[in-house]
Amino acid sequence: MSDPNIITARTSPEGGGPPPDLGQYASMRWAVKHPPADPTVSFAGKTVLVTGANTGIGFEAAVKYSALGADLLILGVRSAEKGEDTKKRILDRTHRQSDTIAIAAVDLATFASVRDFVATVEKLTPRLDVALLNAGLGNPKFEAAPSGWEMGLQVNVLSTTLMAILLLPLLRRTASATGNRPHLTFTNSHGHGMVKREWFAKSGSLFKAVAERDNWNPDKSYLMLKLIGCAVAEALSAVTRGKASNPPEIILNLACPALCKTDLGRKFSVASHIFMAPFLAIFARTAEQGARTLVSATALGPESHAGFWTHDVLYPYGELVNDKDLMQQAWHDVLEIVKEDNPDVQRILEGGE
Repeated sequence: MSDPNIITARTSPEGGGPPPDLGQYASMRWAVKHPPADPTVSFAGKTVLVTGANTGIGFEAAVKYSALGADLLILGVRSAEKGEDTKKRILDRTHRQSDTIAIAAVDLATFASVRDFVATVEKLTPRLDVALLNAGLGNPKFEAAPSGWEMGLQVNVLSTTLMAILLLPLLRRTASATGNRPHLTFTNSHGHGMVKREWFAKSGSLFKAVAERDNWNPDKSYLMLKLIGCAVAEALSAVTRGKASNPPEIILNLACPALCKTDLGRKFSVASHIFMAPFLAIFARTAEQGARTLVSATALGPESHAGFWTHDVLYPYGELVNDKDLMQQAWHDVLEIVKEDNPDVQRILEGGE
C-alpha cells in the first residue's frame, strides 16, 4: 500500500511540463495556464521550517503547511516583529492554535545570524522533518554584504549553504529517531539553464563572475547564482545519500515555482515595477500557485533525491549542470568560504554532529 502522505514523482519524459518546442514566452504562458496541483498530503506530526516565510511564495507555503496539519511550523523571518505579523496572518487563514507556529529570526546578510538561527531552531524542537530554504534576493545594483561579498551571493548562496549544512545534524537525528526521511528543499529556478559560458569565461569562474563588482550584471548574476545553487545541492545530495546501496537518509531536492508575482525584486525602482506589472500579469503565476510546487517537493519520495522539481515533474537540469568540473569548482569556491566562517562545517559534512 502506498503512503498517502508521499507524492511519487514523475519525470518529464513521462508527461508534464511545457512542450519542448515552445519558446521562452510561450513556455511561460503555458505555466500560467497549467498551474501545479495543490498538494493535499498531511504534515500532521511533523515539524516544518520555512525561510523567507513572511512574503510571497514562502508565506503561501507556510499557510499550506499550517493548513495541512504541521504540528510545529517554524517561520524563518528577518525580525521577530515580522514573524509575529506573519504568524497572525497565517492563523487568521488556517484557524490553528497559536502554539503550532514558532518564530526564529534570521538575517541572511550575515553568517553570525545564520549560526544563531540554527541554534534557535535546535532549542525550539528536537526534530525537523522539513527544511524549506526559500529566502532569496534579487538586486538591481551591486551591494556589498557586511562580510564583503556581494549581497545576492551572500543571501542566496553562502548563507543558505551554511544554514543547510548546520541543519544536517538535526535532520539526521530526526531520521534516526523517527525512521522517516526528512526533506531538505531549496527554492531554485529553471533560469539556471539559461546561463551561457561566455557570461563567466572572462572572469575565469562562475564564482568570480558573481562576486566581483567589475563583472557583476543584475540579470546574468541572478541566474548564475541559481546555477551555483545547483552545484551546492549536487554536492550536498552526495553527503545526504548515505551508503551508495541505500536510499538517502535525507531527501534533498530543488524546487522551481516558475515566474511568480512576488516581491523578490523589492529593491528595484518604482518605475521598474510599473514597467513589469503588465508582463507579470500575463506571464507569472500567483504566489499561491508557486507555493504548491515548494510544498509538494517536500512530500516527494526518495526518487526525487538530487532532483529538480517543477510543473509537477522531475525536470532535467540545464546543460551546464552536467559539466562536473564546473560544478565541483563552484562548490569548492563556496565551501572554502563557508568553512572559513565555521570550522565545524567539514566535520558535519563528514557525518559528525
